[in-house]
Amino acid sequence: MKSPTAQTYMQLSKVVAGARLPQNTAKIEAILSAAFQQIEEDLKHPYFLHKGSRPTRDGFGTDLPKGQRDETMLRNLLIAELFRSWYLAFNEIPSINNKDDQVTRFVVFAEEIFYLLGIGKIIDHLEEFQSFRAKSLAYFGVNEGEVKK
Repeated sequence: MKSPTAQTYMQLSKVVAGARLPQNTAKIEAILSAAFQQIEEDLKHPYFLHKGSRPTRDGFGTDLPKGQRDETMLRNLLIAELFRSWYLAFNEIPSINNKDDQVTRFVVFAEEIFYLLGIGKIIDHLEEFQSFRAKSLAYFGVNEGEVKK
């Protein structure tokens, strides 16, 4: 995932305007811009558990492995804001196409936003988020119909 730049925010405005959302366009742009700012902040100053070590059974900690961090929760934040934006614009929960079906308008919109941050495998990430969301709602005993209201 690339960190957003000033140019990324200008491109975000163009993507939102080009999506021709029927309502709340300014609010949607503000929501997505805030999500980009949160991602930018997290990528600049990531949280490290115990100064780069992980507590273990045998000692206080070992060094965390070097390499790319897991960005699943940052993607989930972005996808949650995309879901929220789509609901504000169309008053409906977005649908994600199956791999063999035709691409939905929401997936095209999400793909353009993901492209700005250099994120690939859009369908896989959207489906992963949907299952994460369904499990979370079930854990808290919330029905999908109650979320719409």
